Order: sequence, then C-alpha cells, then structure tokens
Amino acid sequence: MARAQRPLTAEVLHEEVRFLLKTLMRDDLFGEEVSLTEAEKLLEASLSMGFVDYCAFLKRHAYVDIDRARNTVAVLPRGKNVAEGGADPSLLPMLAAHFAKVVVPSAGGAAAAGAVAAAPAAPGPSVERRAPSQGGMHVIVSREPTPMTVGHVEVERFERGEVLGQGSLGTVYRARDAVLDRSVVLKEVRHIYELVSYVPRDDLTRRVREAVMSQARLDHPHILRVIDVSFAADAPTLVLDWAAGGSLRARMARAPGGLMPVAVSLRALLQMAAALEHAHSRGVVHGSLKPENVLFDVAGNVRITDFGVARVAERPAESPQTSAPPVYVGRGNPSYMAPEQLHSGETTKRSDLYAVGIMLYEMLTGQLPGRRSPMPSATPRLKGELGAAAAAVDDIFDRMTRDPPGERFASFAEVLDALCPALPKQEIARGTLLLYETDPLPPPAEPARSAEAAATSDGGFNELSGPIPVTGSSVIPGSEPSSG
Repeated sequence: MARAQRPLTAEVLHEEVRFLLKTLMRDDLFGEEVSLTEAEKLLEASLSMGFVDYCAFLKRHAYVDIDRARNTVAVLPRGKNVAEGGADPSLLPMLAAHFAKVVVPSAGGAAAAGAVAAAPAAPGPSVERRAPSQGGMHVIVSREPTPMTVGHVEVERFERGEVLGQGSLGTVYRARDAVLDRSVVLKEVRHIYELVSYVPRDDLTRRVREAVMSQARLDHPHILRVIDVSFAADAPTLVLDWAAGGSLRARMARAPGGLMPVAVSLRALLQMAAALEHAHSRGVVHGSLKPENVLFDVAGNVRITDFGVARVAERPAESPQTSAPPVYVGRGNPSYMAPEQLHSGETTKRSDLYAVGIMLYEMLTGQLPGRRSPMPSATPRLKGELGAAAAAVDDIFDRMTRDPPGERFASFAEVLDALCPALPKQEIARGTLLLYETDPLPPPAEPARSAEAAATSDGGFNELSGPIPVTGSSVIPGSEPSSG
C-alpha cells in the first residue's frame, strides 16, 4: 500500500529504487555486510512501498541478492549501475508492470507499462519495449543490428530439486526450468572454497568463471551446453542441460558384465574425439577427463562437461612449495591422468588424448590398463566383432596412451583419421545419427542491400546475416539409441 501523499507513479518508484540501492551501498551505515533487519528499520519510513516489497522485486530481477540464512542483502552489479546513475531502460517498465495495481498512470508510466512504447523522438535506433510477460522476461528488441541486451533471466526461474551428487567443486542438483517446464542441472560451486585454501577467494572465483566460460563458448553437439550462470551469491551457480543418459561410469556399471558393446564403445570414442578436437581447435583443453564427466543424452550420444576445471585448483607458482604430495582437487582421477600431469602438473591437448585412451580400454575390457595389461584385442569379443580391425584399435589405444607425450597422436583429428577407415563398413540404420563436423557448403554471398530495404526489414531475424566458417567437410556418426 502506498503511504506517500504524492501520486505513486512508475517514475516515483524508479526514484525510490535508486535511493534504496544507493543507501544499501553506504559502508558508513552498514559496514561490509548489510543486515536486512537494520536496512528495513532505516529505510521503511522513507519509501512509498514496503521495504520488503521493493526487495522482492529487486531480487527477482537481479538488482540485489538476499541470503536468507545470514539475513543479509547485497547490491549486485546491475543494482550498482542504477545506484550510480547509470542507464537501465528495462527498470521503469518492469516497475510499472510489477506494481501495476497501485501505480497511478502517467505519461512515462503508461508508455512503460504498455505492450509497445513509442519510438524515441531523439535520433537513434528504432526500439520496441515489450512489457514483462507471464514468464517474467522483459525484452528489448533493436531494429538495427547494433549490440543490445536482449532480456534478463530471472534469478528465481530455476527450481532446485534433489541432490544428484557431490564432487570436489560442489553439489549437483536436478532442477526445473519454470519458464520452459523442462529438467536442467544446477551445479552449486561451494566445496572448492573450503578445500583450496592456498588460493585467495576472489582469485578462485575468477578461475571458476574462466572455466565455466571456456565451456560456454564451445558449440558442439557432443559438449554439454551451459544455459545460465550466476556469480552474484557466495557460491557460483551453473545451470546446464539435463543429460538424461547418465555418465559413462554409470553406463559401464549397468552394462551386462560391465562391458559396453564394442560398437557402442567405439561410437563413444568417435564422439568424444570429435568434441575434443572442436574444443582444442578453439584453444580449450579439458584437463580432467574421466568417466564421471563424460555424460550422455537420452539417445545415448556423448555430452562432455567440466571443461577447464583442471586449472581451478592449481597452486600458484609463487606459493611456497612443500614436500606434501599434491592434492588433485577438481583435477580428475589419477587413473586417467597422463604422466606429465601427475609428475609436473602439465596439462596439454595430449593429456586429454591419454585420458580418452584409458577410457577406451576400460569400455572395451571392463578394466583399467596396467603396465603389463594385454592389448584390447586380447578380449575375444573384440576380435569376433571387428576381425582384422581389432589390430587397428590396439594401435590407436597404444598411440593415445604412451608415456612420452611426443609419442602420442598430435591431435584428435589424427585419432579420427586412424579409426574411421579401420571400422567395418556398415549401412546407415534406423536410430543412427549422422552429423557434419563442419559445414559442407560455402558461405553465402553477402547480399547488397539498399538503405531503404535495410530500414524496412525485420532486423535480419529471417535472413542469413553473416558468413558460416568452413574448414572442410566430413561426417561423423552419431550414437545408436541407448542400450540402457
């Protein structure tokens, strides 16, 4: 309920929000942590709406973060921008829509709350401002191909469910995307801060951010997609696609006798190799490959995750060296780590090759290889299914897992070149996917467009707007439907 005598317009709410955020940032009033209780006592009488009502709105749209357990509120970068007088075109219309029941319409407020605002009088790009829909996204669409922010994902969009597992980085939950009504995975990165005491917290957060962004920038059908990420709270939170097929570890465990079919194992190798070649060609080394972070979708296709995690827990070069053995926090399982990683912490493309070679052996034989272990072809079923090609699989495994890095394949492209010709020729069957590794068509010619045509177009949303990178054409097979 409004308690002020002046008309309660969207502009008034905007002014009060700026005042509230600016006050919350005052260290002389609150210190390093702002108590919700103290802030409410100080600010309630100065606001037209309830302090709690404002906080609910600001948290919903990521202007502040509220820690209920500690009873604190923190102003996020988006809120700091508003407090410092920065422009935020979406704030006014969101306020008008959120408090529509009590807001008095005004010239500015009515336009902000409407479905489409009038174009600005001043020269500049034509802009549509669409009020928040039921899903809660406020969208700004530029009519010119200039970079603009398009929407803002709600903090409360994802509903956390049951725990799926815990690792050295944190806890993994099953979650629900409330807007799209689908399952996702939510990973809360908290444990790493307790286990890695030799790296300052801010530096550790920076490393986590770099690791997350290295995966988010990759675009490949066999790499798990990052949907959203937040570094606002004390524990960074990631939202990832749901991998309904489980991990390679789980799939090997449920296979009859612990042995995955040979054809399925080799298809998984092809998909891992294609995904990692894509990552390596873009300068991203995984560094901590193991069966737990090789995931599968509902159809049994590989989805690799946790890129870049290997560097999160690295000890700084300037830190004091001790005689204590290294602790591989977040850096994979030593069984899959190349010798150079174990002995000197060196992580390269060839380290990833080594890890995948170990997983290949485990998929084919059900065991980890040792110094005197036989080659994979010693398994009768491998020779029975592959015939002469079994020797080629032996050679590929050997060249992926040699101790000196220089004796291994130089890239996963070489692995694919060696493996594909050796596999038996099979017809494309129902349930098999074929995926191009690179676009086989040349890039489209850039069309000549008049100024009039550009002005009347729909912003290019229904046109090809740029060249498609092409490095050649080849096909990689997908996976048969999951046997589990």
